[in-house]
This record gives sequence, C-alpha cells and structure tokens, in this order.
Amino acid sequence: MVALHELPYPTKRIREGGVEILIPDPNAYRRSDGVYEPAWAPVFYNPRMGFNRDIAVILAAAYRELAGLEKLVVVEPLAGSGVRALRYAVEAGAYVYAADIDPDAVHLARINIDINGVTDRVKIERADANEFMAKLRRSGVKPSIVDLDPFGSPAPFIDVAIQSIGVRGVLAATATDTAPLSGAHSRALRRRYDVKPARTAWEKEQAVRILAGYIIRRAASHEYGARILLAYYADYYVRVYAELRRGAGRADDSLSSLGYGAYCPYCGYTGYIQQPDTRCPYCSAPLQATGPLYTGPLCDPRLVQLMRRIAEERRRTLSDYERVAKLLSRLGEECSIVKPYYRLDRLCSLLRMNMPKPAKVVEALRYKGYRATLTHFDPRGFRTDAPHPVVVNTLVEMRASGTRQA
Repeated sequence: MVALHELPYPTKRIREGGVEILIPDPNAYRRSDGVYEPAWAPVFYNPRMGFNRDIAVILAAAYRELAGLEKLVVVEPLAGSGVRALRYAVEAGAYVYAADIDPDAVHLARINIDINGVTDRVKIERADANEFMAKLRRSGVKPSIVDLDPFGSPAPFIDVAIQSIGVRGVLAATATDTAPLSGAHSRALRRRYDVKPARTAWEKEQAVRILAGYIIRRAASHEYGARILLAYYADYYVRVYAELRRGAGRADDSLSSLGYGAYCPYCGYTGYIQQPDTRCPYCSAPLQATGPLYTGPLCDPRLVQLMRRIAEERRRTLSDYERVAKLLSRLGEECSIVKPYYRLDRLCSLLRMNMPKPAKVVEALRYKGYRATLTHFDPRGFRTDAPHPVVVNTLVEMRASGTRQA
C-alpha cells in the first residue's frame, strides 16, 4: 500500500456509493463564503457529481445485462481522485483503465485503489487523455464504455474516444460548458461544436441535444452509427450516453436523426425543422433555429426500466437514491415524446395570462387524448406530442375557466 503520510496536504476519508476514498480535506479549500471549491484542491474531487456517478454505474450494470457482455471494460482517461473508476470496478464489476495528466491525482488514485482492494481490476497511469486512449487502442484494448468527464467541454476528446471503441461500445460524455450549449455564448458554440447558435425557450434540452448531435456527427465521420441510450441535464452539466456500432450504413442512419431546433418568439411554437432559414408554420414569423442537433428519443425505455430495477436493488449503496429514482421515473415518461418541452411561463407571457400549474396543463392535454408529461429539464416545463394550436387553445380554455394558478 502507498503510504498515506506521503501526501503533502490535509486529507479526509469519505464514502461515496460502494467505495471508500481519501480526498483533499474540503475544509482546507473553502472560499471566503464557506463554499468548497474543488478546483482549488490539489486533486480534483467534486462531491456534487456523486449523482452523476450513481447514474454511470447503474447504466453500466444495465448495459452489460442488455448487451450480454461477459466482461465489462471501462476506460476513464480523466480520473482525478479515481472515484469514478473505483465505482465502476466495485459497483459494476468492471475492469477499468484510468489515467490523469496530474501526478498528484495519479498518486492519490493509487492510494484509493489500494484502500478498496481492487488493484487487479483498476489500472491507472499518468498520461494525456488522448494519448492514453490512442495507446490502449494500439495495444488491443476494446472498451465496453469510454467515460469522458472533463471540466468544461468534452469536444477535444470525442474523436479519439470514438476511435478507441471496437465494433460496439458506449461513449459517455459530460459537458459543463452549458452556457455555449444553451446558446448564450454563440462564438464558443460555433467554435467547439460547429453549430448555428440561437436562443430557444427550451435551452436546457437544446444543450443536451446539441452535445448528442455532435457525438453522432463525429461518430459518423469515423463510420460509426450512434444510438442515444440516455441523455439528461442536471445541476450545471449535460450528460449523454451513446452506443456506437461500426458500419457506414449505421452512420448514415444515425445522421437521419439530426435536424434543427426551432422556437418562435412570437407565438411560442417549439419543434424541429430541416432547414434553419424557415418561418414559423403557425404564425409565419422568423424562427430562432439552432443546429444541427439530435431530434430523437432521449433514452431507451428498456434500458431505463432495467436501471430503475437495479437502482432499487442497490438503493443503500447509491449516493442519492431518491434523486436517481426521480430522474429515471421522469425520463421513463419523457422518452416517448421527442418534441422539445414548452416553458409554460414563457408561453403564458405571450398569451398574456397567469401561469397555471404545469401538472394541470399535462392533465388537460391527456384528457384530450395526447401524450403529455412534466420534464426533468425545468419545473416550469412540460412535454407533449399535441400540435401547437392544441397547446395554445388548451391554455386559453384554462384561462377562460379560471383554472387555479401555480
């Protein structure tokens, strides 16, 4: 075991999920306002991402079962403290190849590997992320999952990650640059993701769909088809899981799921279009259009159902079971509706009416025979497959009937 006294900074031993790890003591790296700042610590560990890691290990276990994998191999080239790699090994039974460019991070990760007794299943080395993935590919390692969890955009790592996957595997990517992805920083959006920028009323879903679309486009350039297994927005980040399968035909098929997201600031229309310079189909006003982005389902219903079962079985080992269960339950309802969500407050503002409870709008649309649900993206939002005039007329009817406000 690596001697603990070799660490030149104060530490704290904690439990996350099914593992115990040593981390830089958060009390030593707090801002003047008392908030712990992970970037100030000598090795990066963000406790707020425990939920992200919960979802990751549950999805890995579910994917292994659905894909019938005898062995689960995970590559994590941005390991930090090693907590994600450890959780994959301990909670999903994976064999993990991990790396980090920071020697302090690698040193701490090795200590944490020893603490959890998984030196036979987690290998870590100091390396640049892209060089590490390329080296594994040359050595014949065929990962089941490549997990990119950078601070900022995953775009610099996407191409090498795709190339490191064999015939079939999952690319998991986190993006914390949500301002560009949501259209707030248009130049950065063009530069990083080659996307036409625009602001919609469903900016959080826009961010998810732009990242998913970018993965699909980059995968296609390497002749991989990409199928989105799960995609969501939480806290300050976007997370996308895409199953990649080699083949030019599959790549062509996945490209057909791309389009442009549209929003009309005059009538509130939301939807997808194939060409960006298009007018609103309902009021003929110029549309706000952004893309290319992904226009298909945000999850695989079978996968989500299996993840819910696994989460229930492992509820005592998860960092935040209640939150995991809530997200999976909501995604299970949302998956079948691909049309972007409505921001109810924005729509009601256009109609010059007070906002009713979103759940009441969902209930009214379901009564009319349409699919409708609340959304995990925004508590003020709802999703529906109802045509835009039906949505507007439903709200007008609710205003006339005096439906109780939120």
